[in-house]
Amino acid sequence: MKRSNSKHSFAWLNATQFFGALNDNVFKLLVVFFLVDHLGFDHKSTIGLASLIFVVPFLLFSHTAGILADRYSKQQIIFYAKCMETALMGIGVVAILLASPIMLYALLFLMCMQSAFFGPSKFGIIPEIVKPEELSRSNSFLVGLSYLAIIIGTFVPSLFLVTIFSESYIGLATVCVGISTLGLLSSARIEETAPVGSTHQKFTLLFVVEIFKTMASLKKDRYLFSTIISMAYFLFLGAFIQQNLLVFGPEVLGWNTTTSGYLFPMAAIGIAIGALVSGKLSGRCIEFGVVPVGATGLALSCLLLGGVATSLPAILSLVFLIGISAGLFVVPLQAFIQQRSPRERLGEILACMNFLNFLGVALAAVLFLVLTKTFGMSAKGCFIVNGLVTAGLAIFAFSILPDFMVRFSILILTRIIYRIRTIGPEKIPVIGPALLVSNHVTWSDALLLSATQQRRIRFMMERDIYRSRWLNPLFRLMQVIPISVNDPPHLLKESIQTARQALNDGCLVCIFPEQRLTRNGNLQRFKPGIEHILKGTKHPLIPVYIGGGWGSVLSHYHGRLLARLPSKRVHITVVFGAPLPADTTTQAARLAVSELSKDYFDSKKTPARTLPCQFIKTARKRWFKPAIADTTGKDLAFGKTLIASILLGNEIKRITEGQDKIGLLLPSTVGGTLANIAVPLIGKIPVNLNYTASADAFTSAIAQCGIKTVITARPFIEKLAGKCPEPDGAVYIEDLFKGITSGAKIRAMLKALFVPASKLYPSRHVSPDDPATIIFSSGSTGEPKGIMLSHHNILSNVEGFRMILHINQTDRLCGVLPFFHSFGFTATLWGPLVSGFQTCYHPNPIDGATIAQMVRERKLTLLFATPTFLLTYMPKAKEEDFKSLRLIITGAEKLKQKLADKFEARFGVRPTEGYGATELSPITSVNIMDCTIAGFTQTGLKEGSVGHPIPGVAAKVVHPDSREELGENQEGLLLIKGTNVMQGYLGNPEKSAEVLQDGWYATGDIARVDSDGFIYLVDRLMRYSKIAGEMVPHLAVEEVLLQGLDAVGQIVFVTAATDERKGEQLVVLYTAEAGDAEELADLIKHSTLPNLWHPRKDNYFQIDEMPALGAGKIDMKQLKTIAKEKVEGKS
Repeated sequence: MKRSNSKHSFAWLNATQFFGALNDNVFKLLVVFFLVDHLGFDHKSTIGLASLIFVVPFLLFSHTAGILADRYSKQQIIFYAKCMETALMGIGVVAILLASPIMLYALLFLMCMQSAFFGPSKFGIIPEIVKPEELSRSNSFLVGLSYLAIIIGTFVPSLFLVTIFSESYIGLATVCVGISTLGLLSSARIEETAPVGSTHQKFTLLFVVEIFKTMASLKKDRYLFSTIISMAYFLFLGAFIQQNLLVFGPEVLGWNTTTSGYLFPMAAIGIAIGALVSGKLSGRCIEFGVVPVGATGLALSCLLLGGVATSLPAILSLVFLIGISAGLFVVPLQAFIQQRSPRERLGEILACMNFLNFLGVALAAVLFLVLTKTFGMSAKGCFIVNGLVTAGLAIFAFSILPDFMVRFSILILTRIIYRIRTIGPEKIPVIGPALLVSNHVTWSDALLLSATQQRRIRFMMERDIYRSRWLNPLFRLMQVIPISVNDPPHLLKESIQTARQALNDGCLVCIFPEQRLTRNGNLQRFKPGIEHILKGTKHPLIPVYIGGGWGSVLSHYHGRLLARLPSKRVHITVVFGAPLPADTTTQAARLAVSELSKDYFDSKKTPARTLPCQFIKTARKRWFKPAIADTTGKDLAFGKTLIASILLGNEIKRITEGQDKIGLLLPSTVGGTLANIAVPLIGKIPVNLNYTASADAFTSAIAQCGIKTVITARPFIEKLAGKCPEPDGAVYIEDLFKGITSGAKIRAMLKALFVPASKLYPSRHVSPDDPATIIFSSGSTGEPKGIMLSHHNILSNVEGFRMILHINQTDRLCGVLPFFHSFGFTATLWGPLVSGFQTCYHPNPIDGATIAQMVRERKLTLLFATPTFLLTYMPKAKEEDFKSLRLIITGAEKLKQKLADKFEARFGVRPTEGYGATELSPITSVNIMDCTIAGFTQTGLKEGSVGHPIPGVAAKVVHPDSREELGENQEGLLLIKGTNVMQGYLGNPEKSAEVLQDGWYATGDIARVDSDGFIYLVDRLMRYSKIAGEMVPHLAVEEVLLQGLDAVGQIVFVTAATDERKGEQLVVLYTAEAGDAEELADLIKHSTLPNLWHPRKDNYFQIDEMPALGAGKIDMKQLKTIAKEKVEGKS
């Protein structure tokens, strides 16, 4: 069906309906008021007769209208119906002039006849011009505007007759002509729709028989049949209330008939609001849970109107409640009929519904006359009768929709407790089956997912929880499917078959394939039940990620569930991914869920998600708490840190006008930290220069960034003693602080305390995706590249590793990593600043004695370092020095198990290994300690791996050449996707495009990923040699040598040099600690390595030491150069 202009067409349909409903009510009341007030007819009899005439055409012509709607273009039928309406209104002016009651009653009859032809096409065209997921919303707008028209139509006749036309009914009749003309013009703008062309129904005088045949055929569909009956009752009740209010006013409030017309607009306002609320609650689907609520509201308000309400405010409130309840009641029913009815029979079914609707209206008129005339019942008594009947309807609604009602109640409760946001809800089909596959974070995950959907979801649940004595009735009502890892085969098979049958029946089914709540925040292994459920079907699999629940009291973040009371409303984001085919593997499903964690972190991206904004926010919360200190004696609280940064920023801004990048040549100290805060505070980009790099690399970094000003310190330049060239444009930080006046300090303090964060720095010109820094690669494998990391990159990376490391504001970090290193910049600089815990710095990362003393005296709890640095601490630190440390994370190079064992044996804390790259902000994965809670242990540490990806990061392995995705434990090129992936290389889009494809970063590392998601590095892709056509990994040869030597440190390195005959040849470089060449060659000879992997005996070369970069990594570039020189010198 064409829907290219659906929004415009539906808008014009809405306008047509608005003008039609408005005109219907204005003309009907015009007739009533003219006959009663002008000609003196009895008001009760006139109202009853007019209502009866209003109904009869719908009974007589609905069947014919339905046949026409199924055979011809509904748009054309709508247009011709509006033409007829306009012509009749012209005749209406004549009837008023002639004061002819017969003509007026005849015109009322003909007006209702055109409405009868308009009805099936009006509702039947909606599914043709809007998408299925827009049905509820569209119906809510149609009902809402219709009742807005009724409000105006009920109010206008009284107002215009009294204030504008001075009791002149001709003027009001002319208004009817104008309104009908507007309806005609708007109907012409509706997009023409193709006729369905159904011819199975014939025109007949015995249309009542055909209508009841249609009803009989609909009994096969219990829900559709019940819905049509409920709609008929809604019209019955509405018509009765409208008539009763015209009598209620004079009897209870002492108003006349005309003034009593003001009561119904209050109900109509309620209906319009209730309809819009119902559409909002329904979202993309149909929310049946509000139907029992609406029925209950109708019954209660009618009973109260008939019983205790006597004051005007109470009466108006109850009339308004009637309207709200009616709006909630009708929208889901109307949308369901349009959705459920076969398209070729929609006109027929809508005609049948219209017939029953207006049969209900006729019965309402008859009942009104019987109750008031025959039994002399008052208006209050009539409301009580209706209230009792409607109470029966409410009970009926509860009986056939108990699960919808319970689910709706849970939805409301869940949304009160949680603030839930959804991403990609359109990925869930409005109708039809789908298997939802979600991560499992909290006890409330099923409720959270239910709260995002108007459709029923059948959850698969752990059998022990399902059997809970108090909750089992609820689970049975919600048709939960029990399953357990401990189930015997026949029960597992039964659960899988039940889930598959539910999908076959068109239901949504949700499975948490981890089967247990995460204990440490990481995604666990997925069980293979997904594949068994979808086997042999074509049902889609939809990955789901629940973000924000980790850390709540219903998660295991604090240990056992409900370990503490909730402190604030939890913000939850539920991300739905694109549907996957039924043959999706368990591994692929897990990867898809993992990828969605990136979307969760991306959803948190707001203008305030920048490093300066987050630091200002943290500093103000923790004003007097310790923030930064160093071994020179400086110690600042968060408040003073912010003030000092503002002061320094003002001075830097004064001397760097027109410059966007500022070089920083400072060590890891309080001064270096303040400079790194000050520069972004003034909207500029800090570039920490690597003072351990070669002169060429140092100069290259300055040139690539176009840096004109470098902030440094004289003592530091002196300490470098020529190891790093003093840059042009050097400005000394001590000089900048000297120039600060007392007045400037006071102003800075007031700014830090009171000025909004958005005004404290130029946030309008800085977005979360703008570069927060440029960090140059170490140059270990070639020319240093400028890596652009955004504010969002770094903040998401901080949040990701903070979530699983359980870092809190009582922690204290030992900061030894240089800020020119991405691990240092993210983890030891900005991580503590935005998280609110203290960092103590020492500028020399290999000064083991001083670092040990600092850890001991300040009782530091966290240490981020490299394995090389740990080696330097072991001989200089005492056992009690590191007693306070609870967590040591290493990166930048491989952590040997032997080193970890020795460190743990001596200091009582085991270092764990993480993995990352500057291009990844840098943290990608990390090993943490195993976590045991409630009898279940979740693995956090796997020796030999570099850990599990942190939240917000996904990892996969592909073939290095074809990029075909590989399976579990297959070795290939490691790709990373996440919010931590860099923006690109500075000034090098070609190189950026090489490593960034579809959001995935090619790391250049050869790795494998196991079923639990842990990453195992095999080697760098560049550390492979192609020898005689075969790829030979350097690390495999290196590991044989290191293990044979029982070495802790890097005393052997395997690289390659050119070989004219075989392409490349392996070269072994070693230090004196490794022994001699013959011993090394003997280790290789007696290993299980293939012969092709054996280095030549004359390719073992001793060197004085292993060259290292400033961050502690081995300088592979220099070692390759040494190997080349050694091989060339040999020949």
